[in-house]
Amino acid sequence: MSKFIPLSLSLLFISMVAFSQENPAITKECSISTGLGFAAAPSNAKAMGRAFWLQMDYRVMEHFSIAFEVENFAYVQGGYFPDLPKEYPNEINVLNNNFSLLIKYHVASKGKLKFAFASGWTYSIRNETYYIPSDNSQIWFANVRSSDDYRIPFLLEVQYPVSKTINVLARAKYNMNPKEGDNYSAGIGLSLKL
Repeated sequence: MSKFIPLSLSLLFISMVAFSQENPAITKECSISTGLGFAAAPSNAKAMGRAFWLQMDYRVMEHFSIAFEVENFAYVQGGYFPDLPKEYPNEINVLNNNFSLLIKYHVASKGKLKFAFASGWTYSIRNETYYIPSDNSQIWFANVRSSDDYRIPFLLEVQYPVSKTINVLARAKYNMNPKEGDNYSAGIGLSLKL
């Protein structure tokens, strides 16, 4: 999958440049948005956790923009050892940091509500903390495992303007990687036009 990322980015950049030359009337716009919400994983989920994101968006065409986003997730999944003592819960505490490059499509709308769909590439760094037994099974200790992978994100945003420069937004994002495990988040926030 990682072999195709530079090629895909190159083809996308070339097509956007070609399209922008055919359509000279392009409104360039830059915005930054942030917000809070909840996060979880669709499989082996035990408890939802919190989500925080920060996104920088640059409108390069009337209906398209490029965005860079940083997300921080924390949630709980079921553990590996069902017979743990009560003082050691059978759960995995997950901390997930996602770095996404997104291509957003802004749907044309005559009303105040603005919709955008996005997809692209996500680099994910994941830390898992869980308890495992020692050799004699009398002592349990916390184990931390780190991993990283690439994911395909799918994002839906809805924005409503409260002033000329500030929008309230709601969003839902799904980061797909069937091999390593998917995760998702949803929340509300604010967007500021710069």
